[in-house]
Amino acid sequence: MFQQPYQVHEVPQETRELATARKIAAIVASLTIPTIARSELAYQTLPADLEAKLVGYFHGFCMPICAAWDIDGTDVPAEATGLVVNLIFPENRTSLSHSVDSVMLNSEAFGKGMEAGRRDGELYRTTGRKGTALLQILVSDFRGFCDYSKVTADTTA
Repeated sequence: MFQQPYQVHEVPQETRELATARKIAAIVASLTIPTIARSELAYQTLPADLEAKLVGYFHGFCMPICAAWDIDGTDVPAEATGLVVNLIFPENRTSLSHSVDSVMLNSEAFGKGMEAGRRDGELYRTTGRKGTALLQILVSDFRGFCDYSKVTADTTA
């Protein structure tokens, strides 16, 4: 179900922004895939608000990395977010990644997910450690859609 993060290779026709987004997506995916895979998240059945929270988390995580790399005023964070979704849920390309629209971006759930992702991204940027916000989101909001016992074991360890 889950795909291991791919090696980032430069593509000759690729823009610098897209190449940067691929690198950021690879970082975020490599840090979040183990948690999501362990939880056995049933992403195919997520309600729209939970999809928004998860996508918001990925977007928020990308933002501190972009800031650390002095990426301003571009679409790199949004592009990286879409790439993260495609890396983590390769079989679900048509749902999560294409449901990112203005309604989702302006939703309260997206904002909450983005703030949680930003906290984990900032922790990663400053210390190199991944945070626990994703685990906390899975435990509190995604109980009916993942193996709660595996997630709980991670939060108490």
